[in-house]
Amino acid sequence: MHAFLGLMAFSGPSEAWSQDLVTVAPDAAKVEYEDARVRVVRLRIAPNASLPMHDRPSRVVIPLTPNDVRISRADGTVSTTRTAADRVAWSEPTRRAVTNLASATLENIIVELKTASAPATASRPPVPPPPEYLAESRHHWLFENQYARVYDVRIPPGETTEFHRHAYDVVVVRVSGGLVASQMEGEPWGKAERILPGVAFSADSKKPFVHRVRNDGTAEYRAVLVQLLR
Repeated sequence: MHAFLGLMAFSGPSEAWSQDLVTVAPDAAKVEYEDARVRVVRLRIAPNASLPMHDRPSRVVIPLTPNDVRISRADGTVSTTRTAADRVAWSEPTRRAVTNLASATLENIIVELKTASAPATASRPPVPPPPEYLAESRHHWLFENQYARVYDVRIPPGETTEFHRHAYDVVVVRVSGGLVASQMEGEPWGKAERILPGVAFSADSKKPFVHRVRNDGTAEYRAVLVQLLR
């Protein structure tokens, strides 16, 4: 379900990203959230449509649909790749053009890490994991490096997570909506709220909390959490 993709030579922080994706393809790439550390872009590419050559920074890619694309690189090489809709991945900086080969619209959420000034170094959680890890059965650790730690959260209908602690600023990509209730540690359950798919940012480092979550809906609730480690 996860991988480190697009590992290419890192150009260094001095190179200007003159062909920014949002600039060269404004109809396909929309900014969902941005601050000094991160930019979140929703990318939609229509069937058989192409994006012009553009620069891509270090990023977490969250496919919302299967990806079947042709990639044309600045050095003239061309390749095709297929990615499943649940295969969240880290990608290093690159320059490329992309064509959607599928008969359906491609849709990805891309979390760009502005703080990434060197290639990512993948690491694994220590055993046992310390309190800052979401060591909880519904929070599936996918991968991490010095910039981000990524979890795939899946809560079946009627199920409840264990209590767990949030202590890092986080980009929350709600892949599916649902009817969700939350209980803060030591407090009664809150009222279930209808959650819509989308992107949110939570500054949890400023006010860490412990809670658990219950899915009161009739379908699985899924979210991808991208914790910002710097």
